[in-house]
Amino acid sequence: MGKELEFKLAVPDTRALEAILFDKEVAAVRQGDYVLYDMATIYYDTEDKALSARKWTLRLRQENCDLIATVKTPAGGDHTRGEWSCPAGSIEEAIDKLVEQGAPRELLVLTAPGVKPLCMARFCRRAAEIGFMDGTVCELAGDVGAVCAGQKERPICELEVELKEGSAEVAKAFADELCDRFGLKEEPLSKFQRAAKLAE
Repeated sequence: MGKELEFKLAVPDTRALEAILFDKEVAAVRQGDYVLYDMATIYYDTEDKALSARKWTLRLRQENCDLIATVKTPAGGDHTRGEWSCPAGSIEEAIDKLVEQGAPRELLVLTAPGVKPLCMARFCRRAAEIGFMDGTVCELAGDVGAVCAGQKERPICELEVELKEGSAEVAKAFADELCDRFGLKEEPLSKFQRAAKLAE
């Protein structure tokens, strides 16, 4: 199963986000320069919201010039979810590919009646890998933009620490250190959950 371990931290404004991303102690563990991504995400669900009822997320995201489809499922642990992704030109094309990669076959059954756009997120991401002495590697990403549903929008300004390889404890300790040093708090809701609330 694909797994995602991620810590999402709310940041008060873009000035604070810049200060964190370019902090000297963060720079000391950063591996290379930040890469910029323009992100436009459409989240999908069935007419009866069968995916949301299971706390699953199905999305198609444009990352600069690439289209990437992803499904996420709860994986039974704090901050950890099942996650599978693949390149795809449409969400319908992606569903079979995601199941082939190991996503639950139930996805085929749930989406058989069809899916439709539910809400969106648009944001700019600045991301780089950070490395630690024990070999743990995380991605540190700063996101600025908005979640959207219809004519409604809610701003996004946040940090994400995502484990790429190595120790979950080291990743959590780094996220906790950022919270302590910069007075941050965890953002309890995903971008999809915040956008879905607007759709309600």
